[in-house]
Amino acid sequence: MKVRILSLFLCFAIFPALAAAQSQTCTQSQVEPPFSCSVTFSPGTTGTSTGIFDFSGVGDGILKFQFDTVLTTFILTVSANETAPGGITNIDTNELPNTVCITYAKGVCVRYDVTGNVGGPNGTPVRGVDYKGLISVTLNYLSFDTIDIPVFGHDPELSPDFTENILTSYIDENAPPCTTCEDPAMGGKTPGISSFAALNQAFANGASSLIVCPNLTATPQKSTSGNNPIVEVTFKLASTSSNCTGGPFLRDKSATLTVGKNPGPTFVNLINNGDSNKFHFDNKSGSNVQDINTNGLASGTYFVTVISDQFSPVTTTFTIP
Repeated sequence: MKVRILSLFLCFAIFPALAAAQSQTCTQSQVEPPFSCSVTFSPGTTGTSTGIFDFSGVGDGILKFQFDTVLTTFILTVSANETAPGGITNIDTNELPNTVCITYAKGVCVRYDVTGNVGGPNGTPVRGVDYKGLISVTLNYLSFDTIDIPVFGHDPELSPDFTENILTSYIDENAPPCTTCEDPAMGGKTPGISSFAALNQAFANGASSLIVCPNLTATPQKSTSGNNPIVEVTFKLASTSSNCTGGPFLRDKSATLTVGKNPGPTFVNLINNGDSNKFHFDNKSGSNVQDINTNGLASGTYFVTVISDQFSPVTTTFTIP
């Protein structure tokens, strides 16, 4: 996702319908802040309702909301509010210690404030009244920041501070080394919506990250039964780079992975979420290992990003012929 210099930018909403999806386009004309965009969500009979708020034309990313079931018609307005680097200060230090906003490539942090026209706080829709289930939220943005622990910050309803990390998925196709760090994507789920921001949390107690030796790998395998295609994702972890030669190697119980693809990047749904999205430790090899079932994925190249509270995000690729 490259920064584009445009005088207009569009936000799109896609709604389920009986025969074909209906779409509505929101056009934003100003080229100076503040930037805001509104989308109308309407009930449908099948599928999901998705609203895409595209601020990429002015370098402020793309925020997407997906509702499993919309019950009433409502409008959501997203304002992309720019601040100076480090300018998002209402971060709860008890819940999210040592956490700051991620600086986008254009040199600002962005807080996405959401309002609406129905009965919830700030007019936002109410779960069980205006929609069912959890809301899936995705944020794509352009940043050159080096990330420790990525945080998809959420300022819940009726709260003045960012207190939640709703992150469930994270892709950074160029990590590491972080030379360009383009195209990060964060995904999460929430029962309600208020404000969101891309945040970075430093490692606990000022510690440096552990070392992934030397690289994350994703290797196609055949399952024991031969019925499902498998990709084995592995990494070795050590306290120092010198230990990468012969160990000792460490187990990481916090590591999780996300699979994605371009354009976007967009997240890929895996069968059974891979291996319950948990790595197991192979004592013989000293590797942290997770097998992911790639059945149903189309041919092409995919990214795998692993995040942890022990090391900075790492990424590799695999190809399905």
